[in-house]
Amino acid sequence: MKYPEAGMQAAATVSAYMLKVARPLFWHIGVPNDGPLRGASTFVMQFEARYIAVTADHVIAQYLDARAADDRTICQIGECQAWPDGTLIARSAKLDIATFEIDPANLPEMGAVPFDCRKGWPPPEVNDGDPLTLAGYLDTRRNKIRRGHYEHEAWGAHGIADAVSPREIVTVYDPQTTFAANDSVAKPPLGFNTSGCSGGPVVVLKLVNGLMRCFPAGFIYKGPGGKAEGEFATFDRIHIRKLHFIQPDGTIGESDSGWLPT
Repeated sequence: MKYPEAGMQAAATVSAYMLKVARPLFWHIGVPNDGPLRGASTFVMQFEARYIAVTADHVIAQYLDARAADDRTICQIGECQAWPDGTLIARSAKLDIATFEIDPANLPEMGAVPFDCRKGWPPPEVNDGDPLTLAGYLDTRRNKIRRGHYEHEAWGAHGIADAVSPREIVTVYDPQTTFAANDSVAKPPLGFNTSGCSGGPVVVLKLVNGLMRCFPAGFIYKGPGGKAEGEFATFDRIHIRKLHFIQPDGTIGESDSGWLPT
């Protein structure tokens, strides 16, 4: 598909921004040789009183399991050591959201650019057909460069909100209609393994007073797992948890009824 030049330039600008917002969140055994490398993605939200890192709750569960199995396990965000267990603010297994506090002094070492949410929270509503940009780090593409230093290949895409419900957004990945957020990386095929992208940020683009602006909208919590078969053989669904459940203090607001439609 041929895209207008102006649209491609705008998409490239958003892509560059997203690669600064999305950060690799990963863990390993620090001694003697860093051990196996596991991880996911995260991003930071800046509120008036604190900086909050957000990821999927199942990511934190996996990290805590690793810590319980071996207390030498070290967690990093970028090149900065992190302690999600010690700075945990809130978890929701039902919504698959976890938040923990970040010291803003560590942002440069993390290489993180936070979403500034101080004057614009909650985010605007996402509607069917709204343009989205997604980013995350692939678990299968993490490599050790030297002790304590790693490279992580980012995956990203521009698409649209194909289905929106009170608590999630679904976008369809189709290599024929979705273009990559990084032209230097080939488009993955259908059924590609997005493991590691959980917790990766998603922004929605909205026209405000004649200007196109992007707003944090959610994060990836479920995507293709390396298979494309049956009814999903021609497209991949990527599930995005909405961010409006997160409160400015990092706590998670859930339905009083205990039930929400998907």
